[in-house]
Amino acid sequence: MIASVRSVLTREEQAAARIGFDDARRHCDCEPAVPHEELGRASRMILWLIGDNRLRGLANPRLEAVRRFACATRAGHAPSVALMGQLNMMGLQPSHIAAVQGLLV
Repeated sequence: MIASVRSVLTREEQAAARIGFDDARRHCDCEPAVPHEELGRASRMILWLIGDNRLRGLANPRLEAVRRFACATRAGHAPSVALMGQLNMMGLQPSHIAAVQGLLV
């Protein structure tokens, strides 16, 4: 099983899936945080006082989609239709999706 996962997913995609699994374990929400610039003044002040340990998204959109899919799968949620569409738009085939799910084992 592991050999077939390695042949389908790149090292970066495997790392993004592992990050998603860790995010599901540590955080209840798999969506990245709202950018600091979009927060209101009071929210920024509170984050400044208590610290900002919100979940950050990955810079690469393809890897971020893999991370969100892995996070949702690990948390036991069915991935949204929008996320599945995004995965397809990013060029991920059903074999890629099955390989990410295979990493759960």
